[in-house]
Amino acid sequence: MDFFFENILLISIAFISGGLLVWPLLTKNIGVRRLGTAEATTMLNRQNGVLLDLREDNDLSGGIIPQAERIPSSILLKRREEFNKHKKKFQDKKNQNKPIILMGDKANTVSVVGKLFKENGFEEVFCLDGGIESWIDAGLPVRSTEK
Repeated sequence: MDFFFENILLISIAFISGGLLVWPLLTKNIGVRRLGTAEATTMLNRQNGVLLDLREDNDLSGGIIPQAERIPSSILLKRREEFNKHKKKFQDKKNQNKPIILMGDKANTVSVVGKLFKENGFEEVFCLDGGIESWIDAGLPVRSTEK
């Protein structure tokens, strides 16, 4: 017991450094890198990226980003045919995959859809960090969902 109290600082440092090593593994978003709004808009404008809004129709509070492609995650995840039907939208004229930026209200859903894109050959798959709220906070355009 004396060893523990005499070396509490070293033991604490060991636990903290171990935690810092394990943290990225626990928070990994299945290969989907997070982008801020500045990075996302740059990718949309310069690399012809696709912003994909995965929110369900009843979760559109805050509005809709005008250039976002609206496909609820439930549709993409329901059947493989649905994903394949929408896949052409995410390719250019040479059938090269465009960068995909996913936006949703649930991190788990974004991770699952991101994994689906990666499994289908899309190498550049990203997540808009902060979702619609960060887009609004950055003063970027949003269309109202009210009719």
